[in-house]
Amino acid sequence: MKTTKFIYALFIAVFAFAMTACEKEDLSVKGITLNKTALTLKIDAEETLTYSIFPSNASNTNVTWASSDETVATVNNGLVKALKPGTATITVTTLENNETATCELNVTASDPISVKGNVEGVWKKYSVVNVDGHITIPEGKTLTIEEGVEIIVTDTELDANGTKVEIIVDGNLYVRGTKEAPVLFSVAPAKRTAENAYGRLWGGIIGGKNSGEILLDHAIVEYTGAITTLSSPSVVNGLFKPSGGDGMVAFNTNNPKGKYVIINSIFRNTGEDAIYVQGGNCLFAYNLFHGTGDTGGEAINVKAGCTVDAAFNVMYASNTNSLKLSSSGQDTGDRYQALIKAYNNTIINAGWGRDPDKPKGGSVWIEQGALVEIYNNLIVNSMFAVRKDGKRPHDEKSVVDYNFYASGTQKSTIPQHIANGTITAYDGFKDGGATDLVIGPNDKRGNAPGDNDPMFVNFPFNTNPLMNPTGYKADWDFHLKAGSPALTGAKTDVKPYFAETGITVGGKEYKSPKAAAHFGALGVK
Repeated sequence: MKTTKFIYALFIAVFAFAMTACEKEDLSVKGITLNKTALTLKIDAEETLTYSIFPSNASNTNVTWASSDETVATVNNGLVKALKPGTATITVTTLENNETATCELNVTASDPISVKGNVEGVWKKYSVVNVDGHITIPEGKTLTIEEGVEIIVTDTELDANGTKVEIIVDGNLYVRGTKEAPVLFSVAPAKRTAENAYGRLWGGIIGGKNSGEILLDHAIVEYTGAITTLSSPSVVNGLFKPSGGDGMVAFNTNNPKGKYVIINSIFRNTGEDAIYVQGGNCLFAYNLFHGTGDTGGEAINVKAGCTVDAAFNVMYASNTNSLKLSSSGQDTGDRYQALIKAYNNTIINAGWGRDPDKPKGGSVWIEQGALVEIYNNLIVNSMFAVRKDGKRPHDEKSVVDYNFYASGTQKSTIPQHIANGTITAYDGFKDGGATDLVIGPNDKRGNAPGDNDPMFVNFPFNTNPLMNPTGYKADWDFHLKAGSPALTGAKTDVKPYFAETGITVGGKEYKSPKAAAHFGALGVK
């Protein structure tokens, strides 16, 4: 009997084992892990993440990878590449059952570097470059500055003369910022104060006599205007004003054969002019200028040896003029007649910072043989209309027409302005007003203060003080509202110098924009 029971039990066990052996093993994916759950990388660094699937003998080990922010970092088959400072989550997902694992990524900027003397090569994106002394890009050499770079210039006096830092470009300079990550030329953050708006903390960017190409695309240049000394490189090299003792401009050129493009950039808090060119083919477009010039100064100042298209710029509170156009320095050699076409610029509050006992321009000033064409500019609350030098006239073949003038109702309380009869902006463009105005037959002018409101999206047309040089507000919007009188009537057949054949710098051709049917830089959004 016992034998029978044993045999029966053995039979049952063998049967159960056999049935179990016949069942298929479950090899479906149950989970996934990464070798790292947190990772820190510097810009442009790479690291490969690896994963483990459970069970290890799962039949389907295929996965997909994703980055939560591909502007910060990308991932390709586990290879993570850092692009800019920020955070992102790297996720790996199994194709079977959608099991996931994540790694939290922190991307940090490259270590700061310090420079002085000769420089060339590439300043990598999002890096910080401390400029501790004068720097020079030698002739035949190139410096490229990538997006997001911060150039922090010391404001320390470099010698007993009180000389401040200058950046000299004898070779080529390519500044390639982006809208999201512009390149900044500034001073230490603690020095970026309202009190230092005209502090003249460093010199500026100066193109040498043989400088070939300069590009500033999405750059910010601020706190320039240092007084030159006999030790300043610009003086030693005979650039700008070689006698010393003058305020340095933010950007200067000296080579009539050079090629210079400044687009999508900002010049602000400059003790002197923002742009002062003494040579070269130049395109200046889509820029913003504000707080340019302490006791004098322009947004753009052009001399002999230059061919310039200046278009679609916004210029707020230029001390003397937004545009000063002159053929000063012209000779029978390389310094040919200054040729300028300025169109579709928005000029606000220009000229009120000038010494009221010595009024000069107030929006655009033309003089001394310059051949100019000035169209479609929207000139608002500025001290004067386009004005000429009656003693040193511009080229008689010049054309100034199709410009739009508007004055708010606000008034200057400066005694000299009252004595001079320039209390409102309207006094600077009305019939029988200021002398030496250049008014075109197709200009649009209001008939009284408060008339001809251009209807900006956001700007206090009638209340913003005329004397408000450093009061620019970032939320102002100079686009035009629907129904604005400035939306129609502009000249559309302007022929810029560089519209058909552009200016090639850094291997890329930059063409001047076509004139718009509206006045000013910005139409309807």
